[in-house]
Amino acid sequence: MNFTDNFSTNKKEEYLQVFKQKHVPIFQNKVYPTADAALDAEIGEVELVQSPISGFIFNKAFNPDVMNYDVNYQNEQSNSPFFQQHLQKVFELLKSLGIENKKVVEIGCGKGVFFEIMEKAGIDCIGFDPTYEGDSPKIVKEYFSEVYNDINAEVIIMRHTLEHIPQPFAFLHTIAKANHYKGFLFVEVPTFDWIDGKNAFWDIFYEHCNYFTQQSLGAMFEEAVVNDFFGGQYIYLWADLAKLRPEIPQMEIQAKTNLNFDMQIAKYEALLQQHNSMAIWGAGAKGSTFLNLLDPKKEKVQYVIDINPLKQGRFIAHTGHPIHSPAILQSQPVEAIIVMNENYIDEIKHQVGDVQLYVL
Repeated sequence: MNFTDNFSTNKKEEYLQVFKQKHVPIFQNKVYPTADAALDAEIGEVELVQSPISGFIFNKAFNPDVMNYDVNYQNEQSNSPFFQQHLQKVFELLKSLGIENKKVVEIGCGKGVFFEIMEKAGIDCIGFDPTYEGDSPKIVKEYFSEVYNDINAEVIIMRHTLEHIPQPFAFLHTIAKANHYKGFLFVEVPTFDWIDGKNAFWDIFYEHCNYFTQQSLGAMFEEAVVNDFFGGQYIYLWADLAKLRPEIPQMEIQAKTNLNFDMQIAKYEALLQQHNSMAIWGAGAKGSTFLNLLDPKKEKVQYVIDINPLKQGRFIAHTGHPIHSPAILQSQPVEAIIVMNENYIDEIKHQVGDVQLYVL
C-alpha cells in the first residue's frame, strides 16, 4: 500500500527512480553516549521513488518496524534564537488562521516546545508524542491512533511529523475519521523543492520516509492553503478535514529524476581536503548525513559543534564524531567550519571569531 493506492485508488504505477543510498543510519537525530555505541548504530537503505500520479516522493526501502522514537531521540532546535523566531512566526500564522478560542490537538508535539507556546498564550490544547520527556498532563506519551476518536478537535496541528509516517495519506484519513471529518488541519514539513533546487544531498534522511512538494502536499485535499517559509526549506498546509480527498487524482507532475548529488558531494570532498583541521556546526540530521557520506571513518572532520546541551558530550550515529559546545573552539581550534544550515549563519558568526566559515 502506498500514497496513491489508499482509499479505493486502483491505478497501477511505475515509480520514477529518484535517488539511492546504502548504509545510512536509520536515526540521524539520535546521538549516542559513547563512540562505540555510535559506531554500532543500526543502518538502512534509502531508495527514493516518485509517483507519476501525485508527484509524491517516498523511500521505497523504508522499514517502519525498526523505528523506535524514544526519549533518546533529540531533534529539538529551539536552542537557536533564529528557530525560536520561526516558532513565533508559526504561532502568529496559526492565530491569523483562527486557532484562538479553539480546541487544538498537536500530534507529534516532540519535547513540547511549541505546545508550551500555545498553552502560555491560553490555547486549549492537548498533545501526543511518545518522545515527550516532561510532566504535562495534557500531553499523552503515545502515538496518535484511531482509538482517540473522542478528541473533537477544532484544529489539529502536525509539525514535522507527517514526513516520518508511512502511508501519510492513509494516516490523514485516520486522523480525519477519529475527528469525524471535522475541523481544520495544519501541517508543516520540509519540502523536496528546496532539496532539488540546492542539490542538498545532506537533507535526505532514512527517518524521512516521505518528501513533499507544495503540489503533492496540497493534492490530498480538494482545497487547501499551501505555502513555504523558513527560508524556503519548509512548507505548510492549512485545510478543512472535510475536504480530504477519497483518493489522489492524476496530477501533471514535475519529475525529480535529474538530481546532481554526485557533483555536490565531489565539491565538498575537495573542500575537506583543503584544510588540515575542520569541524561542522550542527549535530542534527543534516550534519549526521553529511558526515556519513563524506567522512564515515572520522578522518577529515575533528568534531561537531551544537548548541543543544543534550547533544554535547555525545556522538554522531555510525561515524562516532564527538559533539561539543562552541567552547571547544577555545581549547581545540580548527581552520574552518562547515555550517549545516544557512538559516543560522548570523548567530553562528558571533560565536566563532575569525574561523573560516563555509555554508551549505
